[in-house]
Amino acid sequence: MIKAKTLDDIYNNFEGNRPLSEDEYDFFINIYDKKLKRFIGNIKRNHNKQNVFFIAGQRGNGKSTILNNLKHENAEFASSYEIRHIQAMEVFKYDDIDIVDILLGIGFNLIDNNDLDKEKKETLEKEFKTALKEVEEINSGELIKIENTSENDSSDLTAKAEVSVKTGFLSLFSAGVSLSSTYKADENIRKEAKRIYKFKNKDLLTMINSLIQKYRVLKNSPKEILLILDGLEKLNNIDDIFTKDIDILRDLECFKIITMPVYLKGIVDIYNVKAIDFTMEIDKDGNIKDISLLKDVITSRIENLDLISDEAMELAIKMSGGNLRQLLEIIQKASTEAIDIFESDTIDVEEVESAIELLQGDLDYKIQVHADFLHKIKEKNIVNKNDKIDLIDTLRSGLVFAYLNGKAYYDINPIIENNLNRLR
Repeated sequence: MIKAKTLDDIYNNFEGNRPLSEDEYDFFINIYDKKLKRFIGNIKRNHNKQNVFFIAGQRGNGKSTILNNLKHENAEFASSYEIRHIQAMEVFKYDDIDIVDILLGIGFNLIDNNDLDKEKKETLEKEFKTALKEVEEINSGELIKIENTSENDSSDLTAKAEVSVKTGFLSLFSAGVSLSSTYKADENIRKEAKRIYKFKNKDLLTMINSLIQKYRVLKNSPKEILLILDGLEKLNNIDDIFTKDIDILRDLECFKIITMPVYLKGIVDIYNVKAIDFTMEIDKDGNIKDISLLKDVITSRIENLDLISDEAMELAIKMSGGNLRQLLEIIQKASTEAIDIFESDTIDVEEVESAIELLQGDLDYKIQVHADFLHKIKEKNIVNKNDKIDLIDTLRSGLVFAYLNGKAYYDINPIIENNLNRLR
């Protein structure tokens, strides 16, 4: 990305659905300064792999951009960790996610994405498939496990390399094709995995931990693995992963950062889970603090600032509710409205207003469905336990924004207010 010199450039630079990559750090604006410093400091100090660092948030808050740029925020991340960043929406793009999918996804990622030489890569893949087959056979009564008492951690899987892997679950995969992409695309394979491994989570965990250790031995690197599971909060029906299966996540033998839905931040406290949230700070009246940082998000992407007026930026920021994705979408749509509708060379207030109307229209049906709950949020800014389903739906669809600064404060998305008022 280069700074925008034209309205067409603005359209491309303000794509809200794409987080900034590691190579685009020059455009990164740290709107969560204190929270990010605490988060990075805690990770640096931590030496216990049982600890899981959870990030609570909703879509559009900039979590993926932060995680993409951890190496830039602190040089020790590059020198101390091999960061394995798994994007949930790329690996698990379906609605029935459970801990089996998570564990297999980690294994598939190690196999599909590594820079080992050909021989080591083949060794790792063979032993992974052998271990999966063993778990399948042990639990179906076809194989009696003989414990390996060798002190060499890397020999555990090697000693079993002669076990046949030509039948069973892995026979459903095509040779030479990415395990991750096949698993994501084929519902029958996922159903078979659940049938075989659903009640064998501990065995799967042991196998994945062995695979992680084997990978580190083959890599011959002093770096610890820092696993980032990013985007889980965007998926449906995943509460069990953060509650019932929390011990499985803890026992993964690597360092871990995992994103989670913002509504779970308070709920998971009973499981001794603490999560940091990346949401904009607000004052006692519900107004966003440091709103000037959002202007920096806009100006950092534009070279020719004559393309957009200050008044247009102020309106876009106000109507964004502090959600970065929505801010980018408003500016992007305003650029196309300027070009296609108003035939203007610049973005002013009327172009932003027109963009906001388009976004309102996209959300109007959902506003009607959740009108009663949205009126309650607008008036009280709090929820109770009976509101969980409505809260999940409205947070996920962007009708409600969460601000968690010492206490949970919820508010309606500013762009829906006019449409909501008509539903009294």
